[in-house]
Amino acid sequence: MNPFIRKPEGKTNWTWVLMVVGLIALHNQHLIKTDPENTYPKRIRRALRLWINPAETELEKHLIGKGIVCEEPARLYQKVAGATVVIKTNGAIGSGVFIGPRLIATANHVVDGKNLKVLLPQLEEDNLAKPGRPIVVDFVNRIKGLDLAFVTTRHSHHSWINLERNLQLDTNMIIVGHPKAKYYSLQKARIKKKASMSSSEFVIFKDNEIFFGNSGGAMVNCNGNLVGVVSMMSNFQNSMLKQGIGINANTIGRYVQNLKLG
Repeated sequence: MNPFIRKPEGKTNWTWVLMVVGLIALHNQHLIKTDPENTYPKRIRRALRLWINPAETELEKHLIGKGIVCEEPARLYQKVAGATVVIKTNGAIGSGVFIGPRLIATANHVVDGKNLKVLLPQLEEDNLAKPGRPIVVDFVNRIKGLDLAFVTTRHSHHSWINLERNLQLDTNMIIVGHPKAKYYSLQKARIKKKASMSSSEFVIFKDNEIFFGNSGGAMVNCNGNLVGVVSMMSNFQNSMLKQGIGINANTIGRYVQNLKLG
């Protein structure tokens, strides 16, 4: 082969383009399973949405899910985030929500570990809440056979969410949790099979765009009352269908009463 004959540059350039596209596609498949909020199509849609409708505050950039029907979602986020804690055990991370001055409801698997640490929220005006200072834990009640647990703290917290007693009021919800290691999040959800909640321990929801790491997060209606807490995803197919499951407020209230935690 003549060393002075140059290969066509166009073919080489297209080879590099195809390699880059292939790597992006592979990484996107990985994100679908591990971080579905931040897949490349969703990043592009989010950037376009903010370009067409620029956010007025930093918080509005992070409102996940189009068409949040609740009035003043930013104000509602501040209320719920103020009662939402970060729970860490052995390197794992999840969420929990105060339902009383010293009582936190969360998912059972979130507290399934040693070295339990609970971090209170640090609220910032017009921005996402951040994990703040720790609070001392007195006791953990784990509900056998159900992905539900209660954490009792030694000292009182000034903000908590009341349980919704009428689960038939509305199908629209927002979820505040902690799927990232730095910030809280806010996204919309919609209750499915609402009529079944009166005879079930669970609440099935759809439209949620964040699943992994959001366990124990508060599910609230537009009135700011707790509808349930996010439970463990039952399988990967549910994640692909944007379908999740939580423990409903009736179940939470019943165990609070039975265990005399209220």
